Amino acid sequence: MAWRLPAHVTFTETDTGAVLLDNRRGRYWQTNDTAAIVLKCLMAEGDLESAVAVLRERYPDAADRAADDVQQMIEKLAAAKLVTR
Repeated sequence: MAWRLPAHVTFTETDTGAVLLDNRRGRYWQTNDTAAIVLKCLMAEGDLESAVAVLRERYPDAADRAADDVQQMIEKLAAAKLVTR
């Protein structure tokens, strides 16, 4: 099942990453550029594998950590109700 942003969450890219706004609670989260890449992959493809592949290509020195990093990030975003399946 694909990951996506819920209807109440707005994604906006910035010069240094992205901002997620939870319109229900009026709270926002700022991400770095790596997290923004993951979020863009989720919005385009809906799966974590595409995000992992992009990170491995962009950061080959950290390729062995990409899958774990993406998984940890998605778990945190899901706990904050910023992504859903």
